[in-house]
Amino acid sequence: MQREEKESPLKFYAKYSTLGLQMIVIMVAGAFGGKAIDGWLDWDFPVFTLALTILSVAGAVFYGMRGLFKK
Repeated sequence: MQREEKESPLKFYAKYSTLGLQMIVIMVAGAFGGKAIDGWLDWDFPVFTLALTILSVAGAVFYGMRGLFKK
């Protein structure tokens, strides 16, 4: 019979807090990247800010789900 090792609480919190921080970084990078492109193009409506923010949120959710269900 194999011994089951419990995951320490510190490792558990570190794993999920790191995942949350990575998701935040993805979303912030998309928003600032879109803002930089819109500033460079000098358009009236912030097309790239909206598009990249929405895409980065979707990407962060996908990344988070993948990380949650990974063993």
